[in-house]
Amino acid sequence: MRQFISKNPATKQVLGEFKFLNDQELNHVIQQSKEGYQINKNSSFQIKSEKLLKLADLLNQNQEKYAKLISYEIGKPISQSMAEVKKSQNYCKYYAENINKYLQPQRVKTEAKNSYVQYSPIGTIYSISPFNFPFWLCFKPIIPMLAVGNAVIHRPSDSTGLCGLALQELFTSAGFDGNIFQNAFTTAQQLDQVMAHPQIQGVSFTGSTAAGSILGATAGKYLKRSVLELGGSDPFCVLQNANVELAVQLALKSRVANCGQVCFSAKRFIVHFQYYDIFKEKLVNALEKLKIGDPLLETTELGPMAREDLITNILNQIKKGVDEGAKIVYGGKRLKENENFMLPTVVEVDEQNVLAKEETFGPLFSLIKANSNDEILKIANNTPYGLGAVVVSNDKKEIEQFVNHLEAGMVFVNEIVKSDQRLPSGGIKGSGYGRECGEWGVQNFANIKTVWIE
Repeated sequence: MRQFISKNPATKQVLGEFKFLNDQELNHVIQQSKEGYQINKNSSFQIKSEKLLKLADLLNQNQEKYAKLISYEIGKPISQSMAEVKKSQNYCKYYAENINKYLQPQRVKTEAKNSYVQYSPIGTIYSISPFNFPFWLCFKPIIPMLAVGNAVIHRPSDSTGLCGLALQELFTSAGFDGNIFQNAFTTAQQLDQVMAHPQIQGVSFTGSTAAGSILGATAGKYLKRSVLELGGSDPFCVLQNANVELAVQLALKSRVANCGQVCFSAKRFIVHFQYYDIFKEKLVNALEKLKIGDPLLETTELGPMAREDLITNILNQIKKGVDEGAKIVYGGKRLKENENFMLPTVVEVDEQNVLAKEETFGPLFSLIKANSNDEILKIANNTPYGLGAVVVSNDKKEIEQFVNHLEAGMVFVNEIVKSDQRLPSGGIKGSGYGRECGEWGVQNFANIKTVWIE
């Protein structure tokens, strides 16, 4: 039987061994979800809200325990892991307080005696989470699914098996038992089996564009709904009327978080020529002072990358970029041989370089000099991705131009791109489709039913 292991990326210690489900076991999990669906479907909003509040309470009580587990499995600095658990807690409370409002029937005035839109669940949803936020990116799609009344089969990342087990225990303890929420360690080859099953009515996926395109095609083959939040090469636009000090602070905040392993962290730093040299100088100075080390220390700002293949991949990308003319200004190598710690890296590139074209997952700052705001906008949109974008400017006209013309699902001005539970989160182009969070999140996997009564 196929297995996978969980490793501590800081020490390379094996933390656990896990078995993938065989086809018979997987089919049993899907069959069991029918029971969970019936239970959750017929639960009142009050009962579901109480379960969500219980979930939030358990996250609060065990915040440190879960945060340490995240840091052990993926190397995220403990302060960031604590914030991830807290964000998940607040998300549960938000939907507990708002689900009744979001799912109330909406009356629409027509010539009928009565006409309205009604929301109802659709079945079991298959939700696939990535490694980089093992709690938050489980909760982000799944909480609205459960709040609507669906059942969920959750597929954690191969890198975070221990977090996956903790999540199963957590949801069960909160009352999402009876097969309402189930973990399933499936293989990529079993995707067709899952999506072909009539009980499965949709799939949610956060991860790479390559994997997302396969998932989307498979879901389409069986006419199942899909929501995909995929890769990004987010532009960070420092405009003619920018505050450079703020720009450097935001650049660090965006790209250093989780060792740069974030879909919508800034990746291409497109800087107006008049600020380019000072931005580069201040950025390097700040990176030289960065505290790199043990992710369990409160003072650590940059931990290891989550897996050996991830650090190998980004170092290979940097080498390829240099072969195409990129200039390394700072970093560009491991902190020590055979370790997963990487020096944060600053490279100067042009917009045709591979480092400006591909998604780069790691603490890499690709700097591009632009001669005007118009050129910044052109370079920003010259990408197959469209997840998020940052604009740094104090000028209203500049801001309006970029907000209106940037090809991205999320534009943040004088702040980094981040998920907010009240606002839709998602991308366009090669960064996927569908929206999570807020009232938009509950509509993805709900039957929006038209009712007309004469």
